[in-house]
Amino acid sequence: MISGTWDLQFVSYDSSGVKITKTLSYNRLVIKANLEYQIYNDQIDQVEHGNINIITQTNDKLELYFDAQWPGYSSFFGSHVFGVSNVELVSLSDNALIIKSINAAYAEYSDREIVFKR
Repeated sequence: MISGTWDLQFVSYDSSGVKITKTLSYNRLVIKANLEYQIYNDQIDQVEHGNINIITQTNDKLELYFDAQWPGYSSFFGSHVFGVSNVELVSLSDNALIIKSINAAYAEYSDREIVFKR
């Protein structure tokens, strides 16, 4: 169910006790059945592609890493949306995908909840 085209709705995170919600120009995520992915800027310009690595998969936990392959500098800085941290699936339905970054190295990517809709 995770494969398909997902449009970013918003990203939210806690900043010193204040919940911040924002949108990003990197707003379309396409996931293929073989776990390749692409991220688009303004929903039309591809800015990143790579592979999704499954880190942990159990009945009640799915932890992933979006391993950016292009552009070349992405692999150093991590994904444009997900940073260099693993993400954990919070919720998945036919129309919504919610993931949360975990153990992010940079504060701006730490514990971000990222909400997508089809």
